[in-house]
Amino acid sequence: MKIVVVGGVAGGASVAARARRLDESAEIVVLEKGGHVSFANCGLPYHIGEVISDRSRLLLQTPESLRETLDIDVRVGSEVIALDRGAKSVTVRELASGREYVESYDRLALCPGADPIRPPLPGIDLPGVHVLRNIADMDAIKAQLDAALDAAASGPARTGTPVRAVVIGAGYIGVEMAENLQHRGASVTVVEMADQILPPLDKEVSVPVEQHLRSRGVHLHLSTAAAAFSQRPGGGLTVELQSNVFVDADLVILSAGVRPNVGLATAAGLELGPRGGIRVDTHMRTSDPSIWAAGDAVETPHTVLPGSWITPLAGPANREARVAAENICGRDTEYRSTQGTSIVKVFDMVAGGTGATERQLRDEGIEYRAVHIHPSGHAGYYPGTAQMHLKLLFAPGSGRLLGAQAAGFDGVDKRLDVLATVIRLGGTVHDLEQLELAYAPPFGSAKDPVNMAGFVASNVLQGDLVLWYATDWPAAVEGTRLIDVRTPEEFEIWHIPGAENVPLATLREASRGWDRSAPVRLYCAVGFRSYLAYRILVQRGFADVATLSGGSNTFRYRHEVEPASTAAPAPEIAYAEAVDLIAAAKGTGRSVDLDCTGLACPGPIMRLSSTMAELVPGDEVVVHVSDPGFVSDGPAWAASHGHELLSMTPEGPGYVAAFRKGGAAPAAGTAVLAARTNQTSFVIFSGDLDKMLAAFIIANGALAMGQRVSMFFTFWGLNALRRDHAPKRDHGALERMMGLMMPSGPDRLPLSQMNMAGAGPAMIKHVMKEHEVQSVPELMTAALEGGARLIACTMTMDLLGIADSDLIDGIEFGGVATFLGEAEKSGTTLFI
Repeated sequence: MKIVVVGGVAGGASVAARARRLDESAEIVVLEKGGHVSFANCGLPYHIGEVISDRSRLLLQTPESLRETLDIDVRVGSEVIALDRGAKSVTVRELASGREYVESYDRLALCPGADPIRPPLPGIDLPGVHVLRNIADMDAIKAQLDAALDAAASGPARTGTPVRAVVIGAGYIGVEMAENLQHRGASVTVVEMADQILPPLDKEVSVPVEQHLRSRGVHLHLSTAAAAFSQRPGGGLTVELQSNVFVDADLVILSAGVRPNVGLATAAGLELGPRGGIRVDTHMRTSDPSIWAAGDAVETPHTVLPGSWITPLAGPANREARVAAENICGRDTEYRSTQGTSIVKVFDMVAGGTGATERQLRDEGIEYRAVHIHPSGHAGYYPGTAQMHLKLLFAPGSGRLLGAQAAGFDGVDKRLDVLATVIRLGGTVHDLEQLELAYAPPFGSAKDPVNMAGFVASNVLQGDLVLWYATDWPAAVEGTRLIDVRTPEEFEIWHIPGAENVPLATLREASRGWDRSAPVRLYCAVGFRSYLAYRILVQRGFADVATLSGGSNTFRYRHEVEPASTAAPAPEIAYAEAVDLIAAAKGTGRSVDLDCTGLACPGPIMRLSSTMAELVPGDEVVVHVSDPGFVSDGPAWAASHGHELLSMTPEGPGYVAAFRKGGAAPAAGTAVLAARTNQTSFVIFSGDLDKMLAAFIIANGALAMGQRVSMFFTFWGLNALRRDHAPKRDHGALERMMGLMMPSGPDRLPLSQMNMAGAGPAMIKHVMKEHEVQSVPELMTAALEGGARLIACTMTMDLLGIADSDLIDGIEFGGVATFLGEAEKSGTTLFI
C-alpha cells in the first residue's frame, strides 16, 4: 500500500508516523510545501522573544530523522498543485527547480493546514509587514527585529529611540507576539477589531487580562482595524487605523486569524462543510473513500454545540491525524468531537477556556446558566497566589457542564484541564462538587476552585441561590432596592450607581423594617458575602431577592469600570527607588513594608487602612499586593483619605505601591497642602462652544502656570470629545436617534447665545482666526499634550449610547468616584 500525505507539521507528520507504526510494509511519502516538515509552530513567538534561545529546539523532526527512524520519504519544498481522484495521483511542483511530476497513491491524507489572513489593504505587501505561520516567517521577523534593536542601541540617528512594533489582532498568537516583542525591548501597539482582546473568551474574563497587558506597557486600540500601511520617508511604516489614528512602526505583525487551505480539495471536487472546511466523517474520511483529511483544514463535530466546526489547534490536529492513520491502515477508530480547549500566557497572567462560550450558546439558542467565582489559585496564606476569575456555563435542568473559562496567575491550567475532562465525559456541576483533587497549600485549597464552582452552580440549580448578572445591568436593578453588603471603606472607593451600603454585619438589624415584598438586589466584591446576605433575607421572608454573580469584580470587568491604564496617576517608580524615596523623604518618622499578597479585595485595603491608622503623618508604607484590582482601589482609597500615592509599579500578578500618610505634620502636611492647591479640576456639563472655549483657555492657562489639570466631561459636555468620523459599529434605534441629535466633535458645537442656526459659531470662529485665537480642537490637543486628564463619564456614556470608540484618542474613563478623587486633590474646582 502506498500512502501519500500532503502537508507536514502537526497533522501530516503525525499521520505518517502513526501509519508507519501500524504498517511496516507501506510506502509512505510526505509532500511539504515549506522547508521544514515538523516544527513546533506554537513556539515561534518565543524564539522571536528569545525565551527559547536555541532555534534548533523548534525543529522536532527533519526529513533525515524521519527517514532513519521511520523509513518515511519526506520531500520538503514540494507543493501539490493538483489532485486527480480518478487516476489516484497528485501533481507536485519542486519549488527550487520548478520541475513538475505526478505521484500516485493508494491512500491519500490531506493535511494542508490553514493560511494566515492577509486582508487586501493598501500597503499590505510592503517590506516589514509580516505574518507568523512557519519557520521562515519567524526567521524574517526576528532578523528585522534584531537589526532594528541593534540600530536603536548604536545608530547615531536613532540612539535611545525604542523599536516600534504593531500587532494586528489580539487573539492568542497576537498577545503572545506582543509579550515577546515587549520582552525584547520594543514598544508594542496591538490593534483589535473586537471590543476586547482574546475574542475566543467572553468579555468579562478577557478584561482582567487586557488590564494586565496595559499595565505592562502595551498600547491597545480596540474596536478598530488596520485600514492601510504606508512607507515613511525616513524609513519604517505608518499604520492607518479605521478610527483615523496613525501609528508609526518599524515592523508590523499580522495576526488577524487564519482560514482553512481548501483550494486543492475544492478543485478536486471534495465536499466542504458549512463553515468552509473539508467535510469528514468520524473516521476522518472525506467524501472520497480513498482520501482522509486532518488538521486545521477540516470540520469536526463540537462536543457541546450543534454542527461541525473548524478548530485550528495543535492538540485536535494530532488526535485527528492519529484517527486518520488508523483508519487508513484498516482499523475502525472514531474521532468524536472537538471542544476547543485552549490557553495562553500573557506576561504573568494566564487565560483560557474549554467547551462553549456564552456568546456561542446564545447564538445557537441553547439554554444555559452561568456562575462567576473569584478564588485564589492556591491557599491564600501561602505566598505566590492571586485571585482567579472562573466562569462556568451549564444546562439549567441537568446541570451538564457546557463550558468554562478562567483567567489568573497560578493554577489556571490545571483547573481548565479538570473542567475540560468533565465536559468530555458529559459530566455535570454536581460532579464538580464531588471531585477529589490534589491539595496542599502551595498547590490548591481544601475547597478547590473547581469544587467551589460546582457548589455555587449546584446552589443555583437547587434554588438555594438566585443570581442577577452584570450583563443585564441596569435593567436588572430597575425598580429594586440595590444593596451593597461590603464594608463602608469598600463602598467609599467605588460602588454601583444607585446602591445603598448595608454591611453584612448590620444586615439583620437594618432589614427589620424593610418591605419584604419589595425586590432586593444584592452584591459584594466576589459574591460570597452577598450569598450570605441572600440566605439571611430569604429565610426572613423576603420574596424577591437575587445576588450579583461574581460580585463587583465581575461587574467592573464586564463594564470596564476604571480601567487599570488610567486609574493610577502616580509615576511608575521601581521598588528599590520607592524604598530610597521613602528613606530620603523629609519629616518622615517610619517606613513600613506591608505584605498583602494572597489577599483578595478588600483584604489589601483593610490591612493598609489599619496600618495607616497606627502611623503618624509623614510616615510611609510600601505595600505588596497580588490583587490586580488594587491599581484602581489603592489610588482611590488614598485620595479619599488624604494620603499621597508615591508610586505604583507592576510586581508579579499584582503591584508594589508606596503611600505617604497625610495629616498635620509640618513637612508632610505642607506637601499635601501644596499638592492640593496645585491642581484645578473641571466638571464640563455644557456642550456649548463658548463655554467649552472658556474651559480650555482656563485649563491651558493653569497648565502653563505649572498646575495639574483634571477635566471631567459629563452629559452634553461629552459631545466635545466625540470623533467627527467614528468607526462603524452596531447602534440601537435610540442610540442612532440620539447620535443624530447631538453634535459630533468640537467643530460642531453650538453657541449658548446667538447661535442663529449655525451662523453664530461660524462668525465666532472667523473672529478667533483673525485674532489668532486657537480653536477648541487645538486647545484640546494642547491640553492633552500639556498633561491634562480628560475624563469621560462612563455613566453618561451609557445613557447617551456613546461607546469608547466614538471618542477621540487620549481620553480616560471614570465615574463619580474618579471625579471626587480628583476634586479632593484640587485647590479649585470649576463647574462649566
